[in-house]
Amino acid sequence: MKRFTIAILCIISCINISAQSDSIRVFMGNRKEIILPVERKISCREFNLNRLHHSFSLAVPVGLVGLAIMPADDAINRGINGGGHNFSSSVDEYLRFAPLAAQLGMGLGGVKGRSETKWQLLATDALATTMMVAMTGGLKYSINRTRPDGDDGGFPSGHTATAFMGATLLAHEYGHISGWIHAAGYTMATATGVLRILNNRHYASDVLVGAAIGILSAELAYWATDAIFNKRKLFKPKRARIHYEVLKNY
Repeated sequence: MKRFTIAILCIISCINISAQSDSIRVFMGNRKEIILPVERKISCREFNLNRLHHSFSLAVPVGLVGLAIMPADDAINRGINGGGHNFSSSVDEYLRFAPLAAQLGMGLGGVKGRSETKWQLLATDALATTMMVAMTGGLKYSINRTRPDGDDGGFPSGHTATAFMGATLLAHEYGHISGWIHAAGYTMATATGVLRILNNRHYASDVLVGAAIGILSAELAYWATDAIFNKRKLFKPKRARIHYEVLKNY
């Protein structure tokens, strides 16, 4: 069960890492394969729908998996903790903030990301955080599920939601620089979720639904601020172009 839960969280991270950009593959004879970014001409309506679909395409399935395994939470928890609890770590209390701190640090430090200005970056983070806190807080208050250790407010995991929100914000803002940025953010988020289970503070379903809320909050925040700041010309068609400059040395 422990391996199953960790595997689910790792799959979530890997899917998010691989689904951040559109590209085409170009083969240069016997030379190396090149992957080029592509923008094709689409209508405003199609672009908006595509963005919304992307926002829900991962978060909703992950959330549904979390809800589906709720009846098995006790069995999963016993399988992970062996019927008792002999693990304790406070790392997750700080690790949950690491992806968001990295994104803010890079942005305020002058590293160019997808946001046009620092104000857009801050607005996106503020909106994502507001939505994440509202959703997790609302569910915690209304459901008031008992945690594995007996405390209240177990569903969903706020720590995991915070971590995956930060990881998604980091990936969207700076993932184009290096795939390692994607990997680092989602590794920290996955570790946070696993630690919440090992610390006996959450069931597996709490963690999965928390991850879904974090991802969804970040995705919707970027969609909204793109519209507000018009950075991606959300309401104007985008023309197709291929960046041939990368072929100069081939």
